[in-house]
Amino acid sequence: MKNINIGMLVNTHGLRGEVKIKVLTDFPQLRFHKGATVHLQLPTGELDLCVAGVRESKGQLIVKFEGYDDINQVEAWKGSMLTIREDELQELDAYEAYYYELQDAAVYTMDGTLLGTVTEIIETGANAVLRVKTADKDILIPFVRAFVKEFDRKAKVMKVELLEGLL
Repeated sequence: MKNINIGMLVNTHGLRGEVKIKVLTDFPQLRFHKGATVHLQLPTGELDLCVAGVRESKGQLIVKFEGYDDINQVEAWKGSMLTIREDELQELDAYEAYYYELQDAAVYTMDGTLLGTVTEIIETGANAVLRVKTADKDILIPFVRAFVKEFDRKAKVMKVELLEGLL
């Protein structure tokens, strides 16, 4: 089962075992709430943690995990990723996708011509924009229904309809 990054533990906070988390998910309220289980990825293996409390501060989350009440217990976790398992993701609509699903997807035109591969997803606020590496350049394609007509999650294949001049 694949692990999906939802946050990075960037630092400790105070002396009572709280940690600062840089959020890497669009759904922080679903992932980080009292009672939620997350998986800490450590060089020695995975550690399952239960969220005991959470609050927001300066664009980051301050999280307390059950059973960890001292800074010395959590200090070594700095820089570690917090994950959930792929089967813990919520189901998306047909025209939605998680970023990890889009990364490295093959992009074809509607007539079957290979354009290239998704190398980056850029968040613009209104919608995501896909950077697609073609044979000779990069092109930007908005991830909206007007352009992305089909996306096969399992095969990682996308079909797009581009406006003239976009290439």
